Amino acid sequence: MERVAYFYDGQGSSRITVRLKIDCQMRSIKFQLGQEQKWYRANDLVISPRLGSTPRRIETPDGCILDVPDNEAIDQLINASEIQVPGRWIHRLESKFRYVILSVVITVLFVWLLAGYGIPVLAKHVAFMVPVTANSVLGEDVVVALDKVIFSESQLSINDKQKLTKRFFSVAESMSDGYKFRLVFRRGGKIGANAFALPDGTVILTDELVEKAQTLSEVELVLAHELGHVVNRHSLRQVLQSSTVALLIMAITGDVSSAAALAGALPTLLVESHYSREFEKEADRVAYDYAISRGISPRHFINLLDRLSDTDGDLGFLSTHPSVQDRSQIFSVQ
Repeated sequence: MERVAYFYDGQGSSRITVRLKIDCQMRSIKFQLGQEQKWYRANDLVISPRLGSTPRRIETPDGCILDVPDNEAIDQLINASEIQVPGRWIHRLESKFRYVILSVVITVLFVWLLAGYGIPVLAKHVAFMVPVTANSVLGEDVVVALDKVIFSESQLSINDKQKLTKRFFSVAESMSDGYKFRLVFRRGGKIGANAFALPDGTVILTDELVEKAQTLSEVELVLAHELGHVVNRHSLRQVLQSSTVALLIMAITGDVSSAAALAGALPTLLVESHYSREFEKEADRVAYDYAISRGISPRHFINLLDRLSDTDGDLGFLSTHPSVQDRSQIFSVQ
């Protein structure tokens, strides 16, 4: 059978149209080029993989190139000659609708598993590769950044601050060693009753949350919850999960020095982003365990949340936390 093909001599970009004769029985091709007849065995040719309906490229032993639009004819030659051409199975998948659907389903499933399970696992692995002492770099400038756009100076009395600081360090003593915990008081302004934990062990507590509390134990369990975020490295893990490319590089190479460069995302993360349900459950478990170990009723935590749920605005403490009903289950409130 003869087919139209385009011949290139391998020296320039000009092409010549030739009549290519494909002989499947002899497993060869031949064509007339001026006064010269060229003949090649199929096994001596380099044939490109099939890609849709694009012309196939054939490279000859003497450096010439043939572009052949008739893919079916080339496939017949390949089958007759039993030539191994890479990518043939890809074409088979592409040419069958059921395989296309299957590949889409598999791709969606893979992305879902990666986003839901793979990335969080990698983020946790990388976050705990960062030394505790290095976390100070990730949090030292965040308070300054937040003071410029959100917070104002705390109006709490010195006596209230001293009482809360004493409770805070009581909680901190029960946590993992290595962190330099500190408590910072601020007027929350537009974010109202709230509390934030930074990777370096700093907890920001707003006046509005303190004002909503009726007992020191209520605030104490909120502080335990926030320190639960610290020791489980939730802020860093959240930033890493949002920076997939950087996460993969750090997980593969083991180079966590670039983690500090992600610290710029922390102010926005703390104010606008929600911790995952898993993170909140981990922090709640820390607060619950602390309450039980100190003989404090977990009901104090739920009481404060109930009170906040009646007045909490869009940017308050409950806007970035699960519902009170969900927390009640974790705290096993009777």
